[in-house]
Amino acid sequence: MKVIFGIVGLVVLGLVVFIAWTPSGAPKDIDGLTSDKETGFVPDEGKKAVVADGSYTVILDQSSVHWAGKKPLIEGYINSGSLALTDGNIESIDGTANGMFGIDMNSLSVSNTPTKPGKESMLEGHLKGEGWFDVENYPNASFEIVKATPSENVATDFTYEIQGELTMKGQTHEIVFPATVYQDESGKLHALADFEFDRTKWGITAGSGSFFDDLADNAISDMVALSFDLVAEKQQ
Repeated sequence: MKVIFGIVGLVVLGLVVFIAWTPSGAPKDIDGLTSDKETGFVPDEGKKAVVADGSYTVILDQSSVHWAGKKPLIEGYINSGSLALTDGNIESIDGTANGMFGIDMNSLSVSNTPTKPGKESMLEGHLKGEGWFDVENYPNASFEIVKATPSENVATDFTYEIQGELTMKGQTHEIVFPATVYQDESGKLHALADFEFDRTKWGITAGSGSFFDDLADNAISDMVALSFDLVAEKQQ
C-alpha cells in the first residue's frame, strides 16, 4: 500500500529528466534527417533526431509521471498512481545540459490497488499523511539536472545517463538513471525513462525490511518504480 514512496521522483521527477542536447561537433544525419545544433532538423513524419541546442519548457498537460510499488512477498500486490509537475525547463548548449523541475506533492494520486479494489482514496490519504510524504509540511519536491552523459550511439539510440538531485521531505540525494531523449518531427523534445530508486534514502522507512524485523509478508519493497513521458517545446 505504501508503495508510492519514490513517486516523487521524480520527480522528479523529474523527475525529471527531459534533458537532451546535441553533442558538440558537426551537424548529424540521423535516418536521413539533418540535425544541427543551431537550427535543429527537417525530418520526415514519425522520425526522431538528436535534440538541438536551446532552451526548452515542459508542456505540463502533455507530460505524465507514474509510480508503482509493491509488497514483494504477496503475489500481485502492486499499487500504482501518478504525480503532476508544476514547471520544468532545460537548457542545452554544446554538449552540456542543466535544468530544474518542480513536483506538486498534493497531486499524488493512487489509480490502482488490485489486491484491495476500491481502497484507492484511502491509500492516497495515507500516503499524503505525516508518516509518509507529509504533503502539508512538504507540498513541493524538485529535481535538478546535474549531468547528462550521451551513449556512444546517441545519434541512433538517443540514450543518456541522467545524474541529478532529487529533493523531497526536506532531503536531497543523488539519483542516476538512463533516459531516452529525442526531438520529434514538430521540434518537440521528448524524454522517457523507466527505472527504480531507493525510497529509504529520503527517510521513508515504513514497512521496510531493511529497518524493521518480523514484518513477514507485510514488508514493502524499498525500491519504487518510476516512469515518465515528458514533452517540452523550444523557446523562441
